[in-house]
Amino acid sequence: MNSRKKWMSGVAIAFLSLGLAACSTEDNQYSPEQVINNAMKETEEPLSYYGEATMIVDEEELHFKEWRTKDGKFKMDMDGGIAEARGVTVNDGQTMTMYQESMNQALVSEDGEMLAAMAPSPKEQAKQLLKIIGDTHTISIDDEEKIAGRTAYHLVAKADEKDTLFGDQELCVDKENWFVLKSISTSGDDRIAIEYTKIEFGKEFPDDTFTIELPEGVEIQNLDEMNQSTEVSIEEAAQHVGQPVLYFTEEQGRKIELVEMNDLTDALDRVEITINYVKDDAPLLSLSFFKTPTDLDDSDSKMPGEKAVEIRGVEGATIEMAGFRSLFWQEDGLSYSILLNDPEVTFEEVTEWASAMELVE
Repeated sequence: MNSRKKWMSGVAIAFLSLGLAACSTEDNQYSPEQVINNAMKETEEPLSYYGEATMIVDEEELHFKEWRTKDGKFKMDMDGGIAEARGVTVNDGQTMTMYQESMNQALVSEDGEMLAAMAPSPKEQAKQLLKIIGDTHTISIDDEEKIAGRTAYHLVAKADEKDTLFGDQELCVDKENWFVLKSISTSGDDRIAIEYTKIEFGKEFPDDTFTIELPEGVEIQNLDEMNQSTEVSIEEAAQHVGQPVLYFTEEQGRKIELVEMNDLTDALDRVEITINYVKDDAPLLSLSFFKTPTDLDDSDSKMPGEKAVEIRGVEGATIEMAGFRSLFWQEDGLSYSILLNDPEVTFEEVTEWASAMELVE
């Protein structure tokens, strides 16, 4: 995995683990259910805090400062490491602004759902992480540690299989409020560690804390406008992608409910098509496809719950995790994915349907 992608995936993985909660000390073996139950009890009240931390990805080091209020406002200032990781993210409660120094670019959004997704509470982060690793890791507890002057439980989550994206995890969790003070994620040769060197809970901040002054000449992109989709026909979908595409015909009770085009040219340099199918007026599956990027990362890391399968005579994969089921493969320069929305439909059925997919130009 190249340096930039290590940093980007490292930030995503490491921050996903912030806010996980731990539980009692009656036993050295903890089920995900026990951990999450205690997390829910102890994090009813959102935390307000100021923190300083260090992130290390392999031998690269990044430093960040973080301000967060109980009502969801936050600011994060990152420095050090490779240039792509440096920048400032601010949520003032109404607008999210993400400034990337190396690209001289700022992404802005006023979408409430996006703001919530980009700034989950500790309780929400705990739910996310445990849903991801709950069925794929064995969780135990080690000796207590002192982190940033605070006493913490030391949780160890060992992956049951090798080469998963979320490999072995170590989490040092504050005994008082269940905040993750330190995390280590190891997957193959990649190692990401975050440790708070300073943390102050119960902080109050002046309103001007959550402002940002962008340098002159910064390119500003509105994420809300970028994420807008357009309804198209299947024939128009193929034209927008620029080549013939595969799709499921309307048979065996399947019906096409909607064909949408998402123009992601500015963000990802691609157009993505999603076709939603229903059966008996209930969601059945969603088929998505786009041109496979020429610089696609070919690392061997697997997503949690990922298994190799053959589909349409080529190598593909399925992912089943916390109720999420998806099948994906690449064919003739396109990347396809199928999201199974009907819990009664099996991967085997969808694989059989895929063998009869038809081309449209």
